[in-house]
Amino acid sequence: MRIRNDNELKLFEETLDRCDASVLVVTAQGDQYDLKDPAQRYLGIAEMLRENGVNEPELFASSCRDEMRLFDYLNALEKKSA
Repeated sequence: MRIRNDNELKLFEETLDRCDASVLVVTAQGDQYDLKDPAQRYLGIAEMLRENGVNEPELFASSCRDEMRLFDYLNALEKKSA
């Protein structure tokens, strides 16, 4: 998943703040960052902001509730771009 602008970043961080459990970003190289950990959040988001070709980082939520929050985030982005 890629974050493309400041509005997406703000909405994404608000979504993360509502998540209860670990949310991992995993790069194509296998690096993992827990976005609920303050230090790792910045590193993980930096990966999501980076343009590096076709290999976008992937997101994984450790709870169904948090996964639904991430889907809500993606739906909100889709509505804003429509």
